[in-house]
Amino acid sequence: MLSSVALVRKPGPDFIDALSGHPQKTRIDFKLALEQHSSYVRALQQAGARVVTLEPLQGFPDSVFIEDTAVIFGDKALLCSMKAESRRGEVESVAGEVGNHRKIIDLQPPVTLDGGDVLMTDDAVYVGQSTRTNKEAVQALADHSEKPCTPVPVLRGLHLKSAVSFLGNGILVIDPTSVETSSFKKFEWIKVDESERYAANCLTLGDFVLLPAGFSRVADKIRSHGFQVIELEMSEFEKADGGVTCLSLIIRE
Repeated sequence: MLSSVALVRKPGPDFIDALSGHPQKTRIDFKLALEQHSSYVRALQQAGARVVTLEPLQGFPDSVFIEDTAVIFGDKALLCSMKAESRRGEVESVAGEVGNHRKIIDLQPPVTLDGGDVLMTDDAVYVGQSTRTNKEAVQALADHSEKPCTPVPVLRGLHLKSAVSFLGNGILVIDPTSVETSSFKKFEWIKVDESERYAANCLTLGDFVLLPAGFSRVADKIRSHGFQVIELEMSEFEKADGGVTCLSLIIRE
């Protein structure tokens, strides 16, 4: 099994002010968020990752969602040019640590890109066309990728990976009502229904899949493909429009 470094950042007290369209965004429980984040870190370690924890970044309530700051392509790390003005300082804050593992390349406007819109598979990269990521980002990624980069319209939700996760072995967990699916016909689908949409975002590390708790049908489907599922309480991050993959930046060693 390939080993991985997982960069994470603890939520700070201002996490309660994170950007969100969730109806319960004003009810984020910071203490509970800290407990859930600690459980997430333990799950990463259980799955074999070496966790590097960054301290809270005061003044950047969304900085716990560290996945959005960079995209790892082979021996390169592409630092994202983020559209949300309130998040732009997050990128510089991770550059030093990411630079310990990969060669840094800065993406610049007119590119706008969040890492949550970049879905890596074995032979292609899919780039969500969302409110955060534009068409210029597709070309910018293609310039640095050995794999073809395909744009995918995001129909609802924040990012492409809010609705599609790659497990490996040609398998996707997917909410087909939230993205244009024509690019994904060659994959085997574990399809989530309307009540399971939040489970479409999950994280595979080797034989383990980290999945939000409360979606037993999806968990059983994933297990049927030979994976071990670690279910995690994610309520406070869901209120902030964040999911399982958002909380870490995975760097394969």
